[in-house]
Amino acid sequence: MLLLRRWLEAHVQGLAYLLTGHRTMAQWIFFVLFLPGVLVHELSHWLVAKLLGVRTGRLEIWPRWQKGVLWLGSVQVGHADPLRSSLIGLAPLVTGSLAAAAIGTHLHLDALGDLAIRGNWHAFWLALGTSARLPDFWLWVYLLFAIANRMLPSPADRKPWRPLLIFIALVTLALLLSGWTPELSDNARAWLREAVHFLIYAMTLIVVIDLIAAILVAVLETLVSVLKQQRVVY
Repeated sequence: MLLLRRWLEAHVQGLAYLLTGHRTMAQWIFFVLFLPGVLVHELSHWLVAKLLGVRTGRLEIWPRWQKGVLWLGSVQVGHADPLRSSLIGLAPLVTGSLAAAAIGTHLHLDALGDLAIRGNWHAFWLALGTSARLPDFWLWVYLLFAIANRMLPSPADRKPWRPLLIFIALVTLALLLSGWTPELSDNARAWLREAVHFLIYAMTLIVVIDLIAAILVAVLETLVSVLKQQRVVY
């Protein structure tokens, strides 16, 4: 997901630059294209901070360059302990996964995955045709694409994770060395299994959508480069 997102971020801007010939216009096209995802990302930070009792400041949804990086939005969050800061940073990944799963279920894409795994391609194409005939199919596919490519935590979001992960690792190591061997109940194992299956479904759906989008962007970029006798060097 991270590799696909980075490739798409670069080449969507590159395609927009080839089409417009203007760097600022290309950035605005990129911003507008991913605006739903930016809104979900920043509002997730803001909402979780509010729920955890952490002070929040200005919420900004606007493209700007900072230290050579294009920022599409930001929210000011007050100082908090590593646990709450980590949960705030993790919020877009959780909400993005939930949104991806909800959209996939709405479009009946979960059934497509089961048919593909079983190799029933005839039924797969029939089911895909049924989903594509939904009146809002392409709108939801676009929203899934935009949200999925802005859901991964940024380096600033991941910054509080290191001390928390080190603390958890040290505590776990101490417990294991002391002979602590936890036994999960059947309910806990079932819950963990469902959680893992949910994440696999959501992430797989996002990767498939991104692969299709990457192929489309690559084809369009190649065509425009040939027609205009120009190319973008990344």
